[in-house]
Amino acid sequence: MQENFSQEPVVLGRDLKDLEKYGNEGTAYLGKVVMSSGEVPVLGREILIDVSRPHLMLICGKRGGGKCVHGDTEILLEDGTLTKIKDLKDDSRKIVALNDSFKLNIESKDDFFEREVDKVLKIKTSTGREIILTPEHPLFTIDGWKPVCELQVGKRIAVPRKIGFFGNTFLTESQVKLIAYLTTEGHTRKKAVWFTNFDKKIQEDFFKSVKDFDERMIVKKMKNNEGQFRVVNSNPKLVVKNSVRENGKFAIGTSFEHMNHLRDWLISLGMYGKLAIEKELPKQVFSLSQQKTSLLLNRMFSCDGTIWREQNRFRIGYCSSSKKLIKQVQHLLLKFGIISTLRTKNIILNKKSFVSFEITIEGIFCKEFIDKIGFFGEKELKQKECQRLFEERKFNANKDTIPKEIWDYYKPENWSRIGKKIGYKNSKALRTSINYSPTREKLLQIAIADENELIQLLAESDIYWDEIKSIEEVNEKTKVYDISVPKNHNFVANDIIIHNSYTLAVLMEEMARLDPTIKNRVSTITIDTVGIFWGLKLPAGEQDKKMLDEWNLKSEQTNVKVFVPQGQIEFYKEKGLPIDGAFTLKCSELEETEWMALFRLDWMDPQGILISRTIQKVREKIGTYYGIDDLISAIKNDVEAENSIKQSLVNRLQIVKSWGLIEKNGTKIQDLAQPGAISVVDVSAYRQTVGAEGVKDIVVALIGKKLFEQRMLFRKEEEIKLLKENKRSSKMPLVWLMIDEAHMFMPKDEKNIALPVLLEWVRVGRQPGLGLILATQRPEKIHPDAISQCDIFISHRMTSQPDIMSVGALRPTYMSTDLDRLYSQMPKQKGFALIIDDNTEKVLMIKVRPRFSWDSSVTASAFLI
Repeated sequence: MQENFSQEPVVLGRDLKDLEKYGNEGTAYLGKVVMSSGEVPVLGREILIDVSRPHLMLICGKRGGGKCVHGDTEILLEDGTLTKIKDLKDDSRKIVALNDSFKLNIESKDDFFEREVDKVLKIKTSTGREIILTPEHPLFTIDGWKPVCELQVGKRIAVPRKIGFFGNTFLTESQVKLIAYLTTEGHTRKKAVWFTNFDKKIQEDFFKSVKDFDERMIVKKMKNNEGQFRVVNSNPKLVVKNSVRENGKFAIGTSFEHMNHLRDWLISLGMYGKLAIEKELPKQVFSLSQQKTSLLLNRMFSCDGTIWREQNRFRIGYCSSSKKLIKQVQHLLLKFGIISTLRTKNIILNKKSFVSFEITIEGIFCKEFIDKIGFFGEKELKQKECQRLFEERKFNANKDTIPKEIWDYYKPENWSRIGKKIGYKNSKALRTSINYSPTREKLLQIAIADENELIQLLAESDIYWDEIKSIEEVNEKTKVYDISVPKNHNFVANDIIIHNSYTLAVLMEEMARLDPTIKNRVSTITIDTVGIFWGLKLPAGEQDKKMLDEWNLKSEQTNVKVFVPQGQIEFYKEKGLPIDGAFTLKCSELEETEWMALFRLDWMDPQGILISRTIQKVREKIGTYYGIDDLISAIKNDVEAENSIKQSLVNRLQIVKSWGLIEKNGTKIQDLAQPGAISVVDVSAYRQTVGAEGVKDIVVALIGKKLFEQRMLFRKEEEIKLLKENKRSSKMPLVWLMIDEAHMFMPKDEKNIALPVLLEWVRVGRQPGLGLILATQRPEKIHPDAISQCDIFISHRMTSQPDIMSVGALRPTYMSTDLDRLYSQMPKQKGFALIIDDNTEKVLMIKVRPRFSWDSSVTASAFLI
């Protein structure tokens, strides 16, 4: 990359009058102008942005890395089919995602992304599922969404327990049976169709299926082998249709009918001519009805499956030398809620070594298999023996349990009372449950007895908690892909549930480097939704120093203060992450509307009515200094609400109390907005923790509201001092509020408790000294006022047309080129951006400077949601 240092810096966000008066003082060094954008972009003058007075900045896109998976990752679609993610770009079908009730449902997708990375991680689980993804891609755990780079072997992640999505593809029963028989016991090479099986009942069913398929086909028994058969046309001679002869030869226009119609059909399905290790099921079977899918598996297991007894338990297995086929069978079992475990076996036969794959079904899932699929033929005898055993005794849930960490988030207030309700002889003994991972059934019993709706949802969820068995780092260039799911931001990939700031961090570094005379009049507060800005406290790593050298910069840490909720302090300490203290909200400062937003209630909801009435009564009785325990006590003493409503609300409040976020004594706003301080409020832990979906919205709403109120008061103080002493000063500094993933708090078409607060900042916040920097990767989802009111627009490369169209309203009269064209001219390397500045009426292409501090967005904590 070539550079030109000979010219003066470009100062943006500052009019000519202020530029002449203050020069470069009170500015942030963002990067350099791109002079030409070829294969080797030429960089020119430095770009400085005014931060001494408030602005509304909008940062779109991101500098680097995204959350992506390997191109061969199979995505589950609405009709039950599986499609590789790399083939989804022009596929309009909906996908399957996990919703807020922990159920799998149909979701729309919109954007499609692809890129190349240098490193991916390959994850394998105890049940044999595999997925290849980027290190920062989140997986769902009992602690919420966590990037895979943070997870360790032994951690349990969410995978589908049941994916009951079937289609309406039509195949006759005979066709379904033939697919099963010829996939398992068929041989379809050398222009023939062979079938080998010694079970008389299966043989007869195969003969009938062939006849039903085409009455012209017959099955010939081979000599010297009672179990081997060949399917041929009943008329072995070539059948000629529309015969036309010229000089004794067939002329053009003559049509021929093939002798083996079954072979033709198998060729059309892509099943013909496969070796055993190459076999796979045709795509049509994945969108069959439930009844036809059950029939397919029934015949496949009756051929290549086994059922056997080990002491007082049964197991069901299925073997194949094709890894593709075995994974397809494992997936089809999931349609019926049957969990199986896949293992690789090395077999030596005739002094030759072969790799075989086996799936095993155990415990209660054996009963599920027999009830919903079953066997046909000789194996039905073993099946009946297994059924009798299930009638005689109750089987444990084995590994179908909820992770033990659930007890970190939920415990009944009175174990003894719950124990009595569910029939424990020694009711207090139920308390020992916290020492183990509870079964779904046991957790459901406790939740129902405790009238806890959230825990009941978890116990009845579509999630099976699979254990990570291995994590392998693959350091090679890999094409990866991602899709955007607007509502729930996740999708099912390879039968695993997976999910979908740099410039912001650069601006924070610059705030810390301001001259003390300016810095002490400014305070910066950042809402960290992903858990990445703690990295500012550490200098850049060795891998970044070369780039810093190219820019004549040095690696250094940034003086920031990181605050995390009180309930997460121990977690951060255990991980060795640098933090400075706890952040809490004062309970009495939450209004009725904020409690309802937290619990996703409305004014007509019985619990919404109860919490509103309770807050009013507590304030009348206690005043404005109370905690969650005071609310719980008042709810229990309420005489108007039904007991079930009271208990449900009490359960919610007890969960909130366990978070350690809402306390009787909350963090004072002055402790965050200190002169010269850069404070990070990390709310990443609450992105999708059970029942905590609305927490981050409440945090932003309360912080924003308090800052606005305080600055409005101090602004008046400043004006009075300006009149009396001819200088502007106050105890409270100007405030910059930086919000990552701003579309979550300022959605254009959804309600959010933080939205009216932030709109007030957007519309009138600059006058009292409130600057706002909004960063988003989804500008099409953000409120239009955030776009139309911004005076400095910074955008990294965007390829999504809805995103580009959404910021199209920004195009000012002084801009002569369409955004589409500017994006197409932007270099494809990382770090380039477009800036539109209303203050100087400039449109520039820039390269953002490298960070001085550690970029934890790539290698460390980043909880989603």
